[in-house]
Amino acid sequence: MPDSVMWLINKHSCGCPAYLFTTPIIYKSLVIITQEHNHHITNRDDIANKTIALVKGYQYADSVGEEFPNIIPVYVDTMREAFELVAAGQADATISFLAAANYFQLKYAYNDLKIAAFYEKHNANEAIAVSKTAPILASIIQKGIDSLTSQQKKALNEVWGANIKIPKDYTELIEFALLSGLLMLLLSIWGLQAKRHNRDLVKANQNAEAANSALNDLKDNLQQLVAERTQQLTQSENRYRGLVESLEDEYIFYQHDTRGYVSYVSPSLTHILGHPVSGKGGFYHQFLTDSPKNQKVAKYVERILQGENLAPFEIELDDTKGNVHTFEVLERPMYDDNNECIGCEGIAHDVTARKQQQDKLFYLSHYDDLTGLVNRYYFKKLLDDDIDNCKKMGQPLALLFLDLTRFKVINDNFGHSAGDYILNQAAARIQAHLNNDFIVSRFAGDKFCISLPNTRAADANLMAIELIEAFQPHFEFLEQTIIIGCRVGISLFPQDGLNADTLISHADSALYEAKKNPACVAFCNKEMASYNKKRHVIEQNLSKALFVNDNSLPPQLFTVYQPLMSLPECQLAGFEALVRWEHPELGVISPGEFIPIAEDTGLIFTLSHWVVNSVCEQLVEWHQQGFDFKRVSVNISALELMNIKFAEELLSMVVQSGAQPSWFKLEITETALMAIPEQAIEILQKLTRADFEVAIDDFGTGYSSLTYLKSLPASTLKIDQSFIRNLIESSEDQAVIKAVISMAHSLGKQVTAEGVEQQEQLDYLIAHGCDVAQGYYFSRPISVQEVNRLYFEV
Repeated sequence: MPDSVMWLINKHSCGCPAYLFTTPIIYKSLVIITQEHNHHITNRDDIANKTIALVKGYQYADSVGEEFPNIIPVYVDTMREAFELVAAGQADATISFLAAANYFQLKYAYNDLKIAAFYEKHNANEAIAVSKTAPILASIIQKGIDSLTSQQKKALNEVWGANIKIPKDYTELIEFALLSGLLMLLLSIWGLQAKRHNRDLVKANQNAEAANSALNDLKDNLQQLVAERTQQLTQSENRYRGLVESLEDEYIFYQHDTRGYVSYVSPSLTHILGHPVSGKGGFYHQFLTDSPKNQKVAKYVERILQGENLAPFEIELDDTKGNVHTFEVLERPMYDDNNECIGCEGIAHDVTARKQQQDKLFYLSHYDDLTGLVNRYYFKKLLDDDIDNCKKMGQPLALLFLDLTRFKVINDNFGHSAGDYILNQAAARIQAHLNNDFIVSRFAGDKFCISLPNTRAADANLMAIELIEAFQPHFEFLEQTIIIGCRVGISLFPQDGLNADTLISHADSALYEAKKNPACVAFCNKEMASYNKKRHVIEQNLSKALFVNDNSLPPQLFTVYQPLMSLPECQLAGFEALVRWEHPELGVISPGEFIPIAEDTGLIFTLSHWVVNSVCEQLVEWHQQGFDFKRVSVNISALELMNIKFAEELLSMVVQSGAQPSWFKLEITETALMAIPEQAIEILQKLTRADFEVAIDDFGTGYSSLTYLKSLPASTLKIDQSFIRNLIESSEDQAVIKAVISMAHSLGKQVTAEGVEQQEQLDYLIAHGCDVAQGYYFSRPISVQEVNRLYFEV
């Protein structure tokens, strides 16, 4: 037999044919939940063509699909899964009962979700079900419900509404129920008397007694109902408090009054910050740190107390270990039964880990992880900010573009760990000479940029010189002494540019000029900018020429050969191999233009290897043809001597080509040798032991030590053409030439004179014992075909 009464049943969904139903007394509404920033759904019709998360098995889920066949449903097993999809942006919205929506937002702190609109008001209207075996009781309860005022019905619904409140006193409800029961009894008696006016008095009295008995039963039932409801709401309150007090990992729930006095803090405070809950009575501002984030909290609370719904804001609190925690706070006003604001309640979400991750991502995207300096991207933004500030203040600004000398050599010889160490040390030396108003960036590789607000040209020049001097002390790495210098290009605001990109470009142009300047500092000018634009074109095209693999295209690079003549008989003594470049659009490009660019960009290594391979192939061919070409000189870049493995690599390259070391004479400038004399001597000794010959090129232009000159394993000194050019008119040049020839012969070395163009020059050299000469007097550098025609076929 079914129970006589079932409370709060949905007539349309319960499937209870054995019961009579009163009119609904509790009205539940369906609402649409979206992300806070979703402004595309403001009413129920807006869900058309949207992705909607629906819980399987819910009756309204089917009706939504029927009413809106064009939605994209995503079915999940639980309501929390539906909320998670919306929070993650994988669904545009979900549909839930209003009370459930409030519960999930509180429990899981879905601060980014909102109730966008009602989907259906009073969707689930719950009534009291009475067994059909007790129709009189059903009628009495219905009349009691009909006698409720709208205010009383509203009060009943608020118990089940979205704003969860702990009930204060149910005496009023009991009195109301008793009064309603009495009223229903009187109405029932009146109805029975009206219908049964023909019955005799005895039966009427019997019915009255039965009605009295039913009234007593109703009273007992209502008292039991109130007791059960009180117990249920107490359990609900306990569950709610249990939920709050079980928060441990990230959330703190709290309440404070209008004065700011904290009346409740959840136990999670102890788990997160270590502070005991019992000691946290007091005004909330007592617990805030001096962080700037906390300065606006009082104003936020004031606005919330006035009824304003604020977005979450951040505060900072210290834990018992002194660590700072960042909290995201969502706070709302609390009201009493008279709708008077009595304080605030809120949830503080510990987002310290998230903030740390965000800070880490910001650091990685804006700072150089090796040196800790700002990176190229962030520097440009900060430089633009500096420019804007200087523009507003009417102040100048200087930009320094600095690069390190010989850095690639350090990487190649000592490895990248040494390079990283040098970059770190270089950054430290630069920062040590700058004040806090200046911004320094590791711009790229071994290049640094420095923004100097409110700095004029003269002060920028002094700063550049100071930085250059800062690199004069050598670096120590794993007991190795490393010498590194720097050069600085300078551009000025506003004369050289009005934005970051322009100033950087012009400072970079000035840097190329600084490499030619003995002071290693240069300012930007228009001619320099034009030259560096052309230089950039040459650099790009040289790279393409060296790495082109298309055999269908004619080679742009080729070697030519200038003969060397023995004196005094003027017979062939060998050749000097020289590289030439003919670009299909730029035309013939002088070695004086592209070789310095190759050295600056590191392409010199690839270019040198190309030249050696090209000469090897030609010498093998001439050898097979029987041509006695003597020895062929090949110029070696100073940068090659920085590579301690250069001798082994060159020997391997020559042997693999089928050529022989005895066919080569390697020309190395005096300046290159004196840069690192001990290492240079060691490399040259390895080469001479392998049967290469060595010549010191441009002799007389450097500052060779006689001690080093004696120990150099070089067979030849080449007098620079600058001493030959004015030989006949200049007694100083004559004295230098005689001294060089005398010294070389005394050391057992031959002398070669470069740049001989006149008979008088040749006669003087012969008269003073010069061994070999080369120059336009004998021949310009000529092609392989011309060499064959003039020196082999003859």
